[in-house]
Amino acid sequence: MRSAIRVVMPLTLVAAVTMHAATESPDTLSAVPSRFATVDGARIHYKETGRGRAALVFVHGWGGDMNVWREQVPHFASRARVIVIDLPGHGQSGKPNADYSMKYMARAIRGVLDDARIPRAVFIGHSAGTPVIRQFERMYPWRTRALVAVDGALRNIAPPSVADQAIAAMRAPDYRETIAKMFDSMTPAASTELRDDVKKSAIALPQHVAVAFTIAMFDPSIWKDDHIVVPLLVINQHGPMWSEEYVQAVRASAEDLDYQTMDGVDHFLMLEKPEEFNERLEKWLMKKKLIR
Repeated sequence: MRSAIRVVMPLTLVAAVTMHAATESPDTLSAVPSRFATVDGARIHYKETGRGRAALVFVHGWGGDMNVWREQVPHFASRARVIVIDLPGHGQSGKPNADYSMKYMARAIRGVLDDARIPRAVFIGHSAGTPVIRQFERMYPWRTRALVAVDGALRNIAPPSVADQAIAAMRAPDYRETIAKMFDSMTPAASTELRDDVKKSAIALPQHVAVAFTIAMFDPSIWKDDHIVVPLLVINQHGPMWSEEYVQAVRASAEDLDYQTMDGVDHFLMLEKPEEFNERLEKWLMKKKLIR
């Protein structure tokens, strides 16, 4: 079972992170006030900090929350407006009985942008946050300046049998144990502290959200071959998950692609080597004149 889930859940794993002390810089995520937008009757939790004309929106993946981006918020706040979001069903956002489709997630992001009065942004998605921001770009292309995929899939990399097993695992009474094992198997190179931290928010995920979001990840409508016309940066861990066939498929679908890999990391690139990750992202954003 673990090997099957391992194929799917590179789309999913995200962190619950130890909060920084209140004495940290004002740009530290824990010091930023919470805000809420309302979408389909549910409250969507987000935070905004930083300054500048550009806006960067960071989107977590399955089972996580905004705190996975704690190392990026203070780094980029001096260069742009930085938005971090708890997707519906996650973190401090509402957890209604809903389908948790990628369209629903995209509408939630739109609601946050409307509430924050941000017309256009660069979207950075980790893990399952990648198909979320890809769906946003499909639905709201005029609000999308660029996309950044962080160890998340832009093509379906799981056969149907894996999808069935993953959904069944989330429906089982012991789904939290499955999630814990899944996190352990996905973070062999990470520190014990990080491994334990990143399990917390996923284990706390309500079962109806875990099931619905897992189903949404296998919706055929989100795995189209339509072209990505905005600039696209991919930063993946270096490993067999991202095959040459996958890379070539992404290259064929993106008109402006920069594909990069990082060595010595697992799924949580931005937490494991934040300085390197931030440098790579910042250089690309500046090269594309998306920030100053």
